[in-house]
Amino acid sequence: MKKALVVDDIPEYVDTIEAYIEDSFDVLKAGSLDEAKKILTDNRIDLAIIDIRLDEDDPENREGLELLTWLKERVPDVKVIVMSAYREFDFAVEALNAGADYFMRKPLDPDELSSTIQKLME
Repeated sequence: MKKALVVDDIPEYVDTIEAYIEDSFDVLKAGSLDEAKKILTDNRIDLAIIDIRLDEDDPENREGLELLTWLKERVPDVKVIVMSAYREFDFAVEALNAGADYFMRKPLDPDELSSTIQKLME
């Protein structure tokens, strides 16, 4: 079975996304940049779903973009969906320029997530 990594500092989002995709993927979960890097060092994944801000208490936090860049340097062919609850257009542009395959706004729409993943994995 393919592996997916879901990275978000809000456990409820991670669990919800896991419920959406667990029939198609072995889901690995991380709540921080360091935890995600450790998982990625030890596991080969096919898909990553990454929140841009991994510390909601820090308005300048962009660790998800840092993780995206780190991941793409090591595994350029991995498919990546970046998500954010924030409406900053710059985040979407920066994520796509850094190698993300798709940008989604939270809350995620299960049908959009499913169809996006299906297209990316073809």
